[in-house]
Amino acid sequence: MNKEEFNKLYETLKKSKFRQQKFPGWRPLPTISCITIIFISAGVFFIIFGIFILIFTGQIKEFKFRYDLFCAEKRRHNEKCELSLSIPETMKKPIFIYYQINDLRQNHRFYMDNKSNKQLKGEEVSKEDLEKNNDCDGALYNKDFDFLDSEKYPEDEVAFPCGLIAKSFFRDNFTLWQMSGKEINVTTEEIANKKDRDDLSNVGLKDSQWLDVTDEHFIIWKRISPFENPRKLWGKIEGDDISSGSSVIVTIDDKNYHSFEKYIILSTRNVFGGKSSFLGILYIVFGAVCLISAVIFINVYNYFHKKAKT
Repeated sequence: MNKEEFNKLYETLKKSKFRQQKFPGWRPLPTISCITIIFISAGVFFIIFGIFILIFTGQIKEFKFRYDLFCAEKRRHNEKCELSLSIPETMKKPIFIYYQINDLRQNHRFYMDNKSNKQLKGEEVSKEDLEKNNDCDGALYNKDFDFLDSEKYPEDEVAFPCGLIAKSFFRDNFTLWQMSGKEINVTTEEIANKKDRDDLSNVGLKDSQWLDVTDEHFIIWKRISPFENPRKLWGKIEGDDISSGSSVIVTIDDKNYHSFEKYIILSTRNVFGGKSSFLGILYIVFGAVCLISAVIFINVYNYFHKKAKT
C-alpha cells in the first residue's frame, strides 16, 4: 500500500459513522412497568433461592459437644479424657470435625500483626531485625512460650516460629474410636487452603524450631477468624458413615485454653458449605426488600399520576 492509498483509506475511516459516533443506538428509557417487573422478578427469584438454600441447609447433620468442663474434671483425678458422643442420626461421609472456642477474639489488630511473615515463609530472620520491627512483640523468645522445654529450647534464643499467633496455637488433639475399639481414620491432609499451604515453609532449623509451620492445623489456626466464637476445621472422616444411634469415643489430649468453652463438632456439608442459615435468610430478606420496593414504586407512581390528571 503506497502513501496515496493509505491517505485515502485514512480519510474514509475518519469520515466513517464509527469514527463520528453516528451509529444508531438504543438507550433504554425505564418505565414504571419495566422497573416493577424487574424488582418483582428479582424478589421472587431471591426468595425462592433463599428457601432452597434453607431446605438444603436443614439436611446437614451437625452435632456439637462441649468438652472443657468434662476434661477439667478428668484432669483433677489424673484420668484420661475420653468423651462418648451419641450420634442420633446417620451421618454420610465425608464427615468434618471442627473445634470451637467461645469468646476467643482473634481479630485484634495487635494479635493479627504479631508474627514474622519472613520467618513463616522459611527465611531465617535475625534477632535484631525482629526486635527492630516489633514483629513478635511479647512472644519473641523461647522463654515467652511457657510450655516449651527450656533444656531443649534455650530461653534467650528466638522462637521459631515466634509471635502471639504461634504462641496461642490450639494444641488439643482428638482421636476417634468406634465402640468396638477400632480407631476411626481421620484425615488431616489437604484440609487447609492450598494458597495458605504454599505460602508457608520451615526455616530448616529442626533443633531450634518448636513447631512445624507446614502443619495444616497451624495453617488453619493462622488464618484469622472474624467471629468471636471461632470454629476451625481439625480433620475429616472419609472412610465410613456413622450410623444412627451409634456412639463415638473421642480421646482428647487437652493441652491449652482451659479457661474457655471448647467444643468438638461433627458435621456434614453440601454445595453451600456447612450448617448455617445466614445465607438463606439473607436471600429471603433481600427478595422481600425487592418486592416491597416494587409495591412502593407502583403506589408512588399512581399517586403522582392521579395528582397530575387532577
